[in-house]
Order: sequence, then C-alpha cells, then structure tokens
Amino acid sequence: MKDTFYFSHDYEPTSDPKIQAMLGQFGAIGYGLYWRIIEMLHSDNEHKLQKKQYIYLALAQQMLIDVEQVTTFIEQCINVFELFESDQNNFWSDRVNRNIEIRNINSANKSKAGKISAEMRKKATVVEQVLTGVQQNPTKERKGKERKEKKNKEVIYPSSLEVENYFFENGYKMEAGKKAFNYYSTGNWTDSKGNKVRNWKQKMQAIWFKDENKINDKKPESVMCR
Repeated sequence: MKDTFYFSHDYEPTSDPKIQAMLGQFGAIGYGLYWRIIEMLHSDNEHKLQKKQYIYLALAQQMLIDVEQVTTFIEQCINVFELFESDQNNFWSDRVNRNIEIRNINSANKSKAGKISAEMRKKATVVEQVLTGVQQNPTKERKGKERKEKKNKEVIYPSSLEVENYFFENGYKMEAGKKAFNYYSTGNWTDSKGNKVRNWKQKMQAIWFKDENKINDKKPESVMCR
C-alpha cells in the first residue's frame, strides 16, 4: 500500500517562465495535465514515470483528451519547457525530487526528536519512581535510624552521691547505696551475670532495695552534700 503524500503547491507557479511558456502553448488543459503528472510522480516509489504508451493512455482518459496531445505535451515539457528531466526509459521532475528530499529530512528530524523525547520521559519516570520510593518509606527509615541511635547511645552512670541520695529518698540506708555504687562501678557497671547495666535505678530497686537495707532508726540520716 502506498503512503499518501502531501506536497505543497507553489503560491504563484505561473510566475515561472517555463510554466508561462507551457501555458501559452497548451492553455488550461496543459496546466491541469502538468499537475496531474506531478501528483503521479510523487506517488511512484521511484518518483519516475516510464515512457510507455499505457501511461499516456491513462493520462488521456483521466484528462479527457487525446493520447496524441499527452505525448506531445510530455515531449515538449522535456525538450522545450524543461519542466521534466528524462533518460531513454523514464522521465521525472526535479521539483518532485526536492519535495521528497525535504520530506525525508523532516521525517528524520521528527524521528530523532521523538527518540530524545522518549528518553527524557524514561529518565523522568525513573527519577519519579525513586522519589516516590523515598517519600513512601520515610517513617521506616526514620525508625530504623532512631533505633540505631538509641542502641548506640552511651549510658551515663551516676556518681556515688546520686546513688546514696536515691537510696535515702526511697527509705533505704545511704551506706547500702554506697556499697551498691562501689559494687557496680568496680565491675564497670555490669551485673552478676556479666550484662551491662542500662537502668541503674531499676537495678537498685530490684537487687538492693531489701528490708535489711531499710532505715529503721527513728533518727533519719542526713542527706550527704559534697
């Protein structure tokens, strides 16, 4: 199936001396015949027409003129008006060939522009997917970061005075608090199982807040100040 080809018609082709000469001899019939041949040359795969009798007959039937008129017209357009070029077997139009060349250049440029546009859309899609993925997972990433920071956070251990006062405020002997402090600080704040003490107050409550360490005297101990 042949492609439908659009070609631009000259705005004022009659200003061409070659067309003027052709019109002077063949009139309106020649003008119509010329443009019909131009159409056929555009449609042909090689953009040429053979010097065959059946070509002339077809043109004569389409234009409702004698085949002799067609033959004479084409010969005059080749040899006199120089509107067509020819060899032994075919004739063609330089005007048509220029149109085809422009068409091919435009087609190549459109194809190139289309490929560039497709590549840009592809890159934009990849960037959009990456950004979407980042936007969808901020909570997960933030929580993971927070857990890591929490895990790596250094535990700050109390001084002896803090431990002793903590015991006293909760009704336990300050001497017991000092003993507890010395026990853990000497062991680099690890318990009897070798585990790092993370919450020293919780450890004191669980291990050292015993009845034997409670303050039983009526006279309360004074808070130590250093």
